[in-house]
Formats: sequence, structure tokens, C-alpha cells
Amino acid sequence: MSAEHLVSPDGKWFWDGVKQEWKPAPGSQPAEKPAEKPAEKPPANPKSLSSFGGEVRSEDLAYGQGVLVWARWILIGTGLLLSFWSPTSLTTLQVQLAAIIALAFGNFYLHVQLLRGHPAIDNVVYAASLADITVVTALVLVQGGFQSPVFIFYFAAIVGISVAFPTGMTFGYTALVIGVYGVICIATAQAGDLPAVFTRLLMIAAVAVCGNVFARSEAKRRADAIEIHDENRDQVEIEGGAKNAITTA
Repeated sequence: MSAEHLVSPDGKWFWDGVKQEWKPAPGSQPAEKPAEKPAEKPPANPKSLSSFGGEVRSEDLAYGQGVLVWARWILIGTGLLLSFWSPTSLTTLQVQLAAIIALAFGNFYLHVQLLRGHPAIDNVVYAASLADITVVTALVLVQGGFQSPVFIFYFAAIVGISVAFPTGMTFGYTALVIGVYGVICIATAQAGDLPAVFTRLLMIAAVAVCGNVFARSEAKRRADAIEIHDENRDQVEIEGGAKNAITTA
């Protein structure tokens, strides 16, 4: 025995730091082996890779909220520019500005939450993305349906959704956009415009597929990086613990 603190309180056991086990002290008759204190699990480091997805939010959504916020700012800025570029009437301009300003207020709140390190929970993000689609649809209707150039905002909304949302949610939102915009176009387009309608709807679907494939690839890469990081950290902790035990013994 090399140190007094390695001996059990009853003096009948001593800790072997090399083999990491309790052994009977020389010249003693131990009655019962002292129970070893179970190793406590270290608290999660809030800055570690394993906490990347958080507890309240899904990992993909936590990673993609920044993309959604910036895509929404692009939508808002472009919408303001187009609204003042060629307003058809004062009523149309008022409706456009009201919808865009409301969207800007909501996005400002989400952006502030991100900057403070408190991203919104999933349901809030889902509702905000649904509001994006609603605002774009309202602008398309106000500007005449198929003839409105504002339909391009659907692409910005779908890109953010496909990158941030799970595949099932991306499919649902994309189907909603294609269904709503398809009905609007069929009701407002001429017979000769149907090929253009089909092309626009196909492009929306293609953007959703490409964005979601990219997001799934990035999610797999992050998962692999986290797994490698955790394995290396555990190995370092084991090796460090063994060295400390040998030094103490």
C-alpha cells in the first residue's frame, strides 16, 4: 500500500490502482468488500457536438432554422422591391405591404431568438413556414393568379423548408404549395398556358427534392462527425483515467 487514502475506513481493504480493484490488506481478514462508488455520468456540455440538436428541437430543424430565417429575409426584401416597382393599384399595394410587413415582424422575432441562442421550437417554425406560403399565395391572388411574377417566392420558401424540415414535412408542404398554386393557375390561366403551369409546378417539386437530398446528406455527415467525436472523447477519457490511476498507485 503506497498511500493512506487508498485504504478502506476499516483498514481491511486497499485500492489497487493498476488493476483498478479492491484487494485485502495484508494481515487482515475482511468481512465484506466495500461497495465501489458507481461512476457518475458527466453532465452534458452545452457547447459539445452531442448537444447540437438540443432537447426541445429536432436536430435537422435546429440546424436549418438559420437557413429559413435568411431565406425569409430574401423573400421579404424582394417582395418589397417588386411591390414598389410596378404597383397595379393602391389597394393591391396596401395588401402587399401589409402581408410583407407582418411576415417581417415574425421573422424578426425568430432572428432575434437565433441571435440570443434560443431557437424556436418545432411547431413555431412550422407555423412560420405555413405563414410564408400563405403570404405568397395572397400576393399571387392579388396580382391575378397565373400572371403574377410573385410565384417565384414559392421557390425561396420551398428551399428553406426542404433544407430544414424532415422529409415527411417537406413532402407535405410541397404538396400543399403545388396543390394550391395549381388550382390558382388552372382557374386563371388560358388553355395555351397549361404547359407553363405544368413546368412551374414541376420546378417547385424539383427544388424540394434537391434541397431535401442535400439536407439528408448533410445530416448524415453531421451524425458521423458527432459519432467520431464522441468515440474519440471517450477514448481520451479512458486513457487519461488509466494514467491517473497508475500515477496515484
